[in-house]
Amino acid sequence: MPEKVLPLDLSGEEIRVAILDTLGRRLAKDGYLNPNMAYQMFSAKITVHIECHDLGRVAEVNVTEQVTQGEIPEGENPDEYLDKADAEFTMEQKAPNDVRVETGQVVPVLTKQADGKPVVRGIRYGRNAAKKGV
Repeated sequence: MPEKVLPLDLSGEEIRVAILDTLGRRLAKDGYLNPNMAYQMFSAKITVHIECHDLGRVAEVNVTEQVTQGEIPEGENPDEYLDKADAEFTMEQKAPNDVRVETGQVVPVLTKQADGKPVVRGIRYGRNAAKKGV
């Protein structure tokens, strides 16, 4: 039996991993957030709005977090030490397996075990496979 890719829905965990992966890749593109830079402190405001569609209903997740790490020396301007970088991006609706491939997650595949029993296994395709339409 050849392997057959299954178009299963995304779990909540897979959605979370996809968002974190996309955010991580977006932040890695910013010139200020590379491994060769160092800062005494940072602050961030992160706002997330997620709409999860399931059989005609929409579950919404809205989160706003503010984070500050480190201390500003008394009498000094915090902007003197911290360059600001703003970013905004939208994740468009895609087929579940396209999301899995683009974010480095396993794709469910139906195959047979040695004894002939069907089994669902996860296969991790390279991110370039998403462009080819796995």
